Amino acid sequence: MKFLILFLASIFSFSQIHKLEIEIPNVDDEGIIYIAIYDNAKDFDSGNNSPDIMALNIIEPINVGLYNKTVDLKKGTYGVKVLIDTNGNADIDLNFFGLPKEQFGFSNNVLGLFGAPKFDKASFKLNENKKIIIKLRWWKKLFISYYFLCWLFRVV
Repeated sequence: MKFLILFLASIFSFSQIHKLEIEIPNVDDEGIIYIAIYDNAKDFDSGNNSPDIMALNIIEPINVGLYNKTVDLKKGTYGVKVLIDTNGNADIDLNFFGLPKEQFGFSNNVLGLFGAPKFDKASFKLNENKKIIIKLRWWKKLFISYYFLCWLFRVV
């Protein structure tokens, strides 16, 4: 009887783990990719980049082109931040306007008006295996975009 209960409990617990496939189709520079996966708004919105508050932290070399990574996560709500560090300083570099010089992206492909978007905009539910596509952005491509103009003229 104990064996049956343990067996059923293990099946139930494994069924709560889902695969999240992260696809990034437009890596323009080689470097180190930093993927931060958060499972709550407080940590996502904090601006704290400590791996201790992340649900999962991925750091690895990346080449130009398509990037794919599949990870196992518990059922829940998550938000993802991505940075391609091209100069190896483990930080996002900004130009004189305060815009990123390196490629970055967020789940749901959202942008914040003055920095990173909030968790409620970037979050998604993971209750089955899921694939997300994050299109990276950088200041050269943002220069004439709506977001840059809003930032420049402080328009909401």
